[in-house]
Amino acid sequence: MAKLENMTDTELLIEIAKGQRKEAKSGRISAIATVALAVAFVITLSVFLPVAVNTLNKVNATLAEAENVAVAAQKSLDEIDGMVQNFNGVIVDNTDSVNTALSKVSEIDVNSLNRSIQELADILDPLARLFGR
Repeated sequence: MAKLENMTDTELLIEIAKGQRKEAKSGRISAIATVALAVAFVITLSVFLPVAVNTLNKVNATLAEAENVAVAAQKSLDEIDGMVQNFNGVIVDNTDSVNTALSKVSEIDVNSLNRSIQELADILDPLARLFGR
């Protein structure tokens, strides 16, 4: 390419026209590429958007089910707490009853009881002989 100062007006105009053609071709290529990218984006969005919505719905359903399981587990734990409290109440009541019975047994005067049994045997012995035993 010659220096611009040495060119004639016609040659300059030809060079300008060539440059404009190159710029126009580049502009068309850029426009086509931009449109292609926009179309690709729309197609990708139309394909992946329903998949994303479906996935979010599944996540929502899973979270709802997990919440139901957590509520059921908490209810079971509350019921177990109630059963443990009832069991503790039964143990306390039985312990009180056993303690009462043991205190009454400990109050028994064994020597007096043995004497009373012997006296009863002494009374029943003549009666038993009377009836032939």
